Amino acid sequence: MRSISFRLNRRGAILPLTVIVLALMAVAVAITYGRISAERVITGDLKAQQGAFAVAQSGLNRYLGNLPNTKPNPLGPWPMTSNYNDLPGGTAQVDMVQLRDSTTSLLPAIYVITSKGRYTAAKRWNSSAPSAERTVATYALWTPAPFDLNGAFTSLGTVAYNGNSATVTGVDRCGVNPTTAGLAVPNGDSTHFNHPEIIDGVPDNTGFNLGTPGPGGTAKDAVQIDWAAVKAGTAFPADRVYPTQTWLPMTGTPSMADWPVTRVNGDLTIPGSGNGILIVTGNLTWNGTPLKTWQGVILVGGSITVNGSANIYGALVTNLNVKTGNVAIADDIGNGTKVLQYDSCSINRAMSHIGSIQRIRNAWTDSWSSY
Repeated sequence: MRSISFRLNRRGAILPLTVIVLALMAVAVAITYGRISAERVITGDLKAQQGAFAVAQSGLNRYLGNLPNTKPNPLGPWPMTSNYNDLPGGTAQVDMVQLRDSTTSLLPAIYVITSKGRYTAAKRWNSSAPSAERTVATYALWTPAPFDLNGAFTSLGTVAYNGNSATVTGVDRCGVNPTTAGLAVPNGDSTHFNHPEIIDGVPDNTGFNLGTPGPGGTAKDAVQIDWAAVKAGTAFPADRVYPTQTWLPMTGTPSMADWPVTRVNGDLTIPGSGNGILIVTGNLTWNGTPLKTWQGVILVGGSITVNGSANIYGALVTNLNVKTGNVAIADDIGNGTKVLQYDSCSINRAMSHIGSIQRIRNAWTDSWSSY
């Protein structure tokens, strides 16, 4: 009987299959690790981008919150740059550039403010990856401070005039705004005018009634000027202090053509014509020779005395020291030819020096190009 023999050295399939399975598992692990690493990088980059956005917006908000209430010099230098290195999570560089200065037709100045934020607190998975950056921007306008107007000539005391050739009028010389009062005084008192018919406005031929006189009266509250802040220098900060500094000429640089804020601590005999805001904490004396003209706003703590001719276009407010507890001093505009006329354009030009930079609504973007 023949025996059946078996080949005991035949190779099996287990080992190759094991190798193939291990190889597939290695590939799967590598793919999984790669996907996890990519997800981690993407998530980290997204978080860093959001952090850079937050830093940029924080820098923009801080810059706008720290702007002074005086108008930037239109001559620059531009851009005006501020760096903030203490923001949560990073740093920001904020630049402001003027696109247009205020015009003589009273169009406001326009600015663009950009803030580039760098988020340095992000956990990055690549040592060569730079800090995330994001730039936000907004357009902004220069908004002049409002001026509460009671009349072309407002006084918290009495006003006397002896002649009949003056003009005290609330008709807008600029022709833009409605007619206002020519004279505004406590109790509407025009009895010290020999010819009250020279008062032109609303009301006509008399004064507008501000209220009762004196530190304890109601008239002082009708004049919405923070005189205590003006005297302290926190409202209407001065560009020029006379006579510590010279009286500016009408032309040149610097000059009254800049419509500055001129301040006098104490009494003043006005030396010449001018534009802008004139602040006199004491009494103001105005001599008519040579003829002097002021365009803008005049704020006087005490009284005004006008000898001879004078031209004031804008607004005149006297006896403001009543608002800080003092007794009013009688104003005397004497006699002779003089013009005290409401002029909204001159007031706006004068007040354009004081105000704030305000964002334009719907003019913010987070896609501002930066390089």
